[in-house]
Amino acid sequence: MEGSPQTCVERAVQKQYWIEHSANATVETMMLDSKAADIDKMERPEVLELLGSVEGKDVVELGAGIGRFTAPLASTAKSVVALDFMENLIEENRRTNSHYGNIDFRCGDATELELPASSQDLVFSNWLLMYLNDDEVRRLAQRMLGWLRPGGCIFFRESCFRQSGDRARGSNPSHYRSPREYFAAFDFVREDSDKGGAGAHQLELAFCKSIDTYVRVKQNQNQICWKWVKVPVPASQPAVDRRFLDDGQYSSRGIARYEWIFGEGFMSPGGSATSERL
Repeated sequence: MEGSPQTCVERAVQKQYWIEHSANATVETMMLDSKAADIDKMERPEVLELLGSVEGKDVVELGAGIGRFTAPLASTAKSVVALDFMENLIEENRRTNSHYGNIDFRCGDATELELPASSQDLVFSNWLLMYLNDDEVRRLAQRMLGWLRPGGCIFFRESCFRQSGDRARGSNPSHYRSPREYFAAFDFVREDSDKGGAGAHQLELAFCKSIDTYVRVKQNQNQICWKWVKVPVPASQPAVDRRFLDDGQYSSRGIARYEWIFGEGFMSPGGSATSERL
């Protein structure tokens, strides 16, 4: 896929950023935080619990890095495609996790990944989309939907509004978006059938919430994860309109209201039926 000049510049800037910050393939490098080892002990189990079981599933992990999540995913999944655009990081992942025997290690750019349609049960990423520009996020969201089988899930976690780690950075090209910008990207993707619209699919929100570890340890409620499910929809049904997020549900007052009712870090339950199903 040939990108626009803007996209080519974006990829070059992001790669240079990670060349500067990934000389050592360690958890501190992956999290860009001096306390990464301690945070990881609490945060990784939390993320995996939110993700849910991947037993027997085909999984693609974008931005796999040294394998912080690759190993627990591969331990029960049927297969894992582990992709990262930094060769030294994916090679460290291969060195430590190749014994699982079900991981396809790839060095490449997530924006250029090609996978067969309806071949995956889960697309997982942790701190990936903030290294893509807005157009890249929208295009990748569309491709993720296409990779999934019906009922499959997309799970991603991002730093919103500001950085999470304490490592000093001379320049930082990361995109610290608001939650509503991610909703705007994923709410409107749609997969139409070739059969005159019959069998169309879109994404349904299962939940969106802050990572509790960062709320407790760093008083940072802006580490946010989303889980979406690929669901069938009538061809005539319009995409969800979340314009009310700007000054309603995800305003400071709106978030405080949810936390008062459901607990600290809570942002959205999704549909109750979806929550029960998941």
